[in-house]
Amino acid sequence: MRAVIWDWGGVLMRTMDIRPRMAWERRLRLPPGALADAFFGSEAWDRAQRGEASLDDVWAEVADRLGVSRADLPALRRDFWAGDRLDEELIGVIRELRRAGIRTGLMSNHPARLFRLLAEYGLMALFDTIVVSGEEGVVKPDPAIYRIALERLGVAPGEAVFVDDWEPNVEAARQLGMGGVRFRGVVHLRRALAQAGWPLRPPDLRPLPGIRAVIWDWGGVLSPLDFLKRSPQWEVRLGLPPGALDRALWGPEWKLLEVGAISQEEYDAHLMRVLGLPDREAVQRFYREFYADDGLHPGVVAAIRSLRGRYRVALLTNAFPGHAESLRRRHGFDPRTEFDLYVNSAEVGLAKPDPAIYQLTLDRLGVRPEQAIFVDDHVRNTDAARMLGIHTVVCTDVETALADLAALLGHPVSEEGGER
Repeated sequence: MRAVIWDWGGVLMRTMDIRPRMAWERRLRLPPGALADAFFGSEAWDRAQRGEASLDDVWAEVADRLGVSRADLPALRRDFWAGDRLDEELIGVIRELRRAGIRTGLMSNHPARLFRLLAEYGLMALFDTIVVSGEEGVVKPDPAIYRIALERLGVAPGEAVFVDDWEPNVEAARQLGMGGVRFRGVVHLRRALAQAGWPLRPPDLRPLPGIRAVIWDWGGVLSPLDFLKRSPQWEVRLGLPPGALDRALWGPEWKLLEVGAISQEEYDAHLMRVLGLPDREAVQRFYREFYADDGLHPGVVAAIRSLRGRYRVALLTNAFPGHAESLRRRHGFDPRTEFDLYVNSAEVGLAKPDPAIYQLTLDRLGVRPEQAIFVDDHVRNTDAARMLGIHTVVCTDVETALADLAALLGHPVSEEGGER
């Protein structure tokens, strides 16, 4: 165990406040998330990561695609990055490793200007080597860029671990014989490295004073989302290329549906076109079969029922119209009666990680941010909650999340051990 290699975007630097981008999306009449999709999905960005184009080229393509004037482009460029924040707690983890004699590297798919950005933040000395795809002409998950980082650090694959927020990049590291950790927040990372024997203190979670509310996510917390594992099988069955099903289900049309901007009928029509289904009846059959494995985690249900009465308990979910009725029909679980508050993005016209939906939830619960704990499986959602002052638990697996929640509350969260 000699080296840890870190990703930059999505790990050390994350977009924690999406409001500046949202303001431009409203101005340009774009659906939620479309601005980031236009930038990171552009052909020029792909070339810029390989050192074949500049950021000016990327923004020129974005402006042309979205109809942004030359006069407005400087403000758009500024605001696009305005919500990015450096994770100072994670910087502390890196310094702790360095004090223990561990070598550290940075490896990022990014234009070469990342070196200037690192210098502006005073981070150049934090890493023994910095490998940027725009400088090397090769991008993750190509094994070549991992070998460059290992060679410059002077370590063998088995002596290093790679931390990235994108699972295919982590898996590529594992295929080379490296350790790999998908970034799911500092608590998870610290625990994973400490359990693997790296010289780090495990996370120290202590009871929080004055907690009055626990807010739960649905998908990935209450629902295990096991059906997602079957996407590759369904792509073969439907004759779709790899990744096409998830893009169809969770792409721009879903983002419109989850804020109530389009109807369920319009979303179903989109799936008919993309999946090659003949009619809405076929779409309904697809839903029944694809989501057949969708269920409830009994441990989370027990925790919710145990905590209710002692705390205000809420469900905050990015979902579709009719979500509550669907759960009652399929599982006999009615979120409108199981929780003190049920907030469905499609009903309120707001979706995580928009800070407005967290504030709405707090207001309806009648609590301040520091009086609430939010449990969600996405770091982008917990980042937004933390910026408001809400305490958070990232659910990487249910058992660990419930244990972390119990530690923060200072008592068990199960029906067997907790108070009603």
